Amino acid sequence: MAEELSGNTKKVYDAMVAIGARGEEKAKNMEDVVREAKIPKGTVANSINELIKKKLVKRKSGEKTARYYIVR
Repeated sequence: MAEELSGNTKKVYDAMVAIGARGEEKAKNMEDVVREAKIPKGTVANSINELIKKKLVKRKSGEKTARYYIVR
């Protein structure tokens, strides 16, 4: 499934893999993903939403900020 990604969405997915955001207990916030992907926060947000729609990433609500992790 991840092979079907392109452009910034692939960069965001790869960044999440690189920072170890696999599984709910290792969820990372958007700033972590922005730092690793080296692309603007708005672009990361759009890409994460696309990954959520494709059921590759899930959002976990936190006390202050949401966190995201790779499902598959």
